[in-house]
Amino acid sequence: MNTTANADAMTAILRQISLDWNRTISYGRSYIAIFFAYVPGFTCLMAATGSTLDSVAGAAIGGAASGFLMLNISLFSYEQMNNHHWMNGIVPINRNHQILGRFAFLIACDLVAGLEVAVSIACAGIIMHEPVKVTDAIGFAAMTVLTLVLLNAIVQPFLYRFSPYRAMAAIILSIGVIGGTVIGLCKALPELEKTVEQLAEAISRHQAIALAAFLIIDVLALAFSRKISLHIYGSKDI
Repeated sequence: MNTTANADAMTAILRQISLDWNRTISYGRSYIAIFFAYVPGFTCLMAATGSTLDSVAGAAIGGAASGFLMLNISLFSYEQMNNHHWMNGIVPINRNHQILGRFAFLIACDLVAGLEVAVSIACAGIIMHEPVKVTDAIGFAAMTVLTLVLLNAIVQPFLYRFSPYRAMAAIILSIGVIGGTVIGLCKALPELEKTVEQLAEAISRHQAIALAAFLIIDVLALAFSRKISLHIYGSKDI
């Protein structure tokens, strides 16, 4: 019985992944090409114009994170603009499977984003005549994936609760409030700013431990996000 239930659940999740993939490619090949080309193109341009490797790496991670986060928002936008949300609950039937399938699809995209960042930084290093170590490229890729997973876990309940545009406004407002609060506290409390700097240095020195801790945070965030998303989505009529 459990084997059959697990197989049915996996089939439902795969259907949701297929549905999200079809939604993504429905925007056209030019959209997909631009989506995957702008980070390598931008980082190589930065490298050719004299930027440092650290700034190029930061731009690559930030560009990939913002771009692939918009992919998540575009999936919800597609459902509303094309009146496609009526299929939710039908493919797959179980809303839990739909949420899990959406997370699985996004994580797969996050892995692609990590690979894209690694390739972009490696190409930038060649242009700058500063070869990037394989371990460094893997570290940058892992940081990209873990950052995107955390961001998607945070925004997912917003997207299930509000329309994509209201969710985006709420997300931007929240980021602004949190960022402003952190900056204000660092300015008002020099000790806090020094602590943040020391923490950043410790992370850079013990990257493997930091990535492992980040992974644990991501797992907890995904579990919590799924629970909240299911509670919100389960109370909605479709």
